[in-house]
Amino acid sequence: MTQTTLLGCVACGAQNRVSAESAGKTLRCGKCGADLQPAGVAPCTQAGFAAAVLEAPLPVLVDFWAPWCAPCRMLGPELEKLSGQLAGRLKVVKVNIDENPALAAQFNIRSVPTMLMFNRGKVVETLNGAMSAMAITQRLQTHLTAGH
Repeated sequence: MTQTTLLGCVACGAQNRVSAESAGKTLRCGKCGADLQPAGVAPCTQAGFAAAVLEAPLPVLVDFWAPWCAPCRMLGPELEKLSGQLAGRLKVVKVNIDENPALAAQFNIRSVPTMLMFNRGKVVETLNGAMSAMAITQRLQTHLTAGH
């Protein structure tokens, strides 16, 4: 029997069954036709923020960070882990506040790391400081199970 996994589409939120034999191939969503991308934390800028976050069909966790911030660097691997664990249920993006100061100002980011959880374009949760993937999941659980 062929081993399969579910891969969530970041464009439309549909779950797609992917077989192990398809590794390395370009995969497309069966619902919307968008390229399926493996879980991971994507960089986000001012120019792409509306499409990547505010208009996303899935809840989005935005990590506001800076390269000079040690706790931000500690948080990075935890966000990668979280992204893999919650693929198809949560999208994770990073905003470098040094390169996107207008976004940091727009969302009143006063310290880093600060994470904002967006659902349907609205901030529904704020998390401050470095924490484990498990702690982040626990804090976000009500927003993930409430549906999107």
